[in-house]
Amino acid sequence: MPFDVAPGAREHEQAFDLVQAALRREKLLTYILSSQQLTATEIGIFLAMLGMVAGPAWAADTTDQRPDETFTPYVRALYGYDSNLFRLQNDQEARAVLRTSNTAESYLTLGAGMDANLKMSRQAIQAHVELNQTRFNTYGQLDNDGHDAYLKWDWRIGSRATGDISAADTLTQASYTNVKQPVKNQIRTRRGGVNSAIQLTHPWQVQFGMESVRTSNDAAAQLPQDATVDTFNAGLQYRTDKGSTVAWVSRRSEGRYPNLQLIGLVRVDNDYQQWDNGVAAVWKLSEKTSMTGKLNFTQRGYTDVPQRDFSGLTGLSSLDWSATDKTTLNASIYRNIGAIENTAIENTTASYALNQGVAVGADWKPTAKLTFNTRLSHDHIEYTGDPGFVLSTQAVREDRLTMAQVGLQYTVLRNTQLGLMLRRGVRHSNEALESYRYGSALINLSSQF
Repeated sequence: MPFDVAPGAREHEQAFDLVQAALRREKLLTYILSSQQLTATEIGIFLAMLGMVAGPAWAADTTDQRPDETFTPYVRALYGYDSNLFRLQNDQEARAVLRTSNTAESYLTLGAGMDANLKMSRQAIQAHVELNQTRFNTYGQLDNDGHDAYLKWDWRIGSRATGDISAADTLTQASYTNVKQPVKNQIRTRRGGVNSAIQLTHPWQVQFGMESVRTSNDAAAQLPQDATVDTFNAGLQYRTDKGSTVAWVSRRSEGRYPNLQLIGLVRVDNDYQQWDNGVAAVWKLSEKTSMTGKLNFTQRGYTDVPQRDFSGLTGLSSLDWSATDKTTLNASIYRNIGAIENTAIENTTASYALNQGVAVGADWKPTAKLTFNTRLSHDHIEYTGDPGFVLSTQAVREDRLTMAQVGLQYTVLRNTQLGLMLRRGVRHSNEALESYRYGSALINLSSQF
């Protein structure tokens, strides 16, 4: 739909100037990341120093922008350590897979990108782009380059019609959790969506939208997990005067897998159709307390392997409480189905997992520059999406995963933030060699221009 051009040509001139500035700066960011003569450490030091000193100089370019128009280039460097990157159970399995009992690994990720917000009359555009590279200390075959790009147009027509159009493209390394070996597999995810809402007589609003998500894998062994999922949804929402909402939502999803999965000597078509019908609500209990929830009756059916069909309740309930001006507490419970690890389906037989869990968290901001956060979660995962071609007395695989995490963020300079995150995880499984323990640490330095 066309932009609202009522304000005249001035907005077009501002948009042109902003795009020109973005192109000039993005060329510099791309040049930095494409350097072949500098080492990863040297590039990281250079990017960090550039972010610290360039902010005041580059800020001068945007002094004539309106408050609702922003352009924010940034650089970041992340150092990570994991005591058991490939999630191996014991020293014997580690020697068999890695030929060593040392399961620890460290890596460095460098990234550069920008965030932009542009408002033209009643239309708003948000953009994000990042280029990054990750280099491993021991397993150099896992070194990879990735990217993350996002564009969204929020539109409004008159006083009743609103919506958005968005597109995103990401390239990132897949999880090693179920692969359990140093295999490079980058997953590319392309996403596009359209959402609209039309205000009926107050307080009713009708909503509808569509989304297409396409994922593809690099590793040959994971090609059967390439998929395209198209989703269509429609709903009717009721909004109270205090801002609480209740909506009836119906969603239909269709998943297509172009590469058949080989189970023994049989090729399996994993195409499916799924319906989610239920309610979604955001309820403001008080100024400091709010509750978010959704409850669906979910049905997923497979044409080729009806043994994998699922029918049952899924949903989420979350409670947020601002205990003080500096402290926020959160608790949630959830039950859902989806691709294992929310990435490629790395288990050899299950096409999805039923995940039931609970999580609690807290954020504390003692000063304007310092923030602490913590999270504790426990998940019960059932690998119920098995083809079931062969009768067996073996129980369905079940995992219990417990994770604890603490972190802090500190504003070192006006545009520079330092972050630290420590995590500990334990998984117990009823299948041999599927249990593990790990500890990890992440140090992240980011700077905006």
